[in-house]
Amino acid sequence: MLDIKIFDVDHGFCAAVSTSDHHTILIDFGYGTRSGFNPSHHLLKQQCTSLDCLIIPAYGKEHLAGLSNFLRQTLIDGLAVHFLVANPSLNADQFHELDLANQRFSNVLTTDRNSRCPQISQTMKIHGIDFSFFWNNYPDFQDAHNLSLVTFVSYRDIKIIFPSDLEIAGWRSLLKDGDFCNRLRHVNIFVAANHGREESYCPEVFDYCKPEIVIISNELNQPTSPNMLDQYLNHARGCSDSICDRKLLTTRDHGTIIISKYLDRLRQVQVQQKTYQH
Repeated sequence: MLDIKIFDVDHGFCAAVSTSDHHTILIDFGYGTRSGFNPSHHLLKQQCTSLDCLIIPAYGKEHLAGLSNFLRQTLIDGLAVHFLVANPSLNADQFHELDLANQRFSNVLTTDRNSRCPQISQTMKIHGIDFSFFWNNYPDFQDAHNLSLVTFVSYRDIKIIFPSDLEIAGWRSLLKDGDFCNRLRHVNIFVAANHGREESYCPEVFDYCKPEIVIISNELNQPTSPNMLDQYLNHARGCSDSICDRKLLTTRDHGTIIISKYLDRLRQVQVQQKTYQH
């Protein structure tokens, strides 16, 4: 069994990948001031006493401040973190909070910064789930958004991409890599980059990626523009109603989004409606 929950948060982004035996991988660590959602507290409520892997995909100041808060909360709650995953090319002086996290946990991604062609991807299996990570290297890119770590998650008939805050230039750089393009071809659930903002929409991506469903994690006070909603809706092919009856889902409108796989049944995409009003 696999559950992927994309939480309805109003600060940042947060998703949890969980198996039936309480193994959990956390992607980002956003929180909700309206709902009171906190990723560490949520994991404890799910009887998760250890986090197999923390994926740190975004490196803006607000995201890294959230990382510090999350790690502090894990110490208070007694939640163990086994290892982390982050863009391995980042400069410790520029991304100080990430360097502090690296001192506490091992980053399993590696790259040779002195190589003429430094590594930009790595694939691993964690508890039977395939994860593929792609990144642009520092200092080729120096803005935090385009240094975002892109995560592909593959489990049976679930093929989903989490591109974090990647912007157009970062997309176009990664599109030069054949393996990246090939993985895009297999994606059936596309999570829009950077909350569905226009500066992160790269039309060339959809020359390769033909998703069934597009998901946008967007915040209360920053709704996605009608133009971008239409653009993403046009890229979604849709799927059978037994999987999901919508082609486009947003956390702002639908709440927490849950992608589930049970045994040999088809994947399911459902929503957990919010209990508060806009």
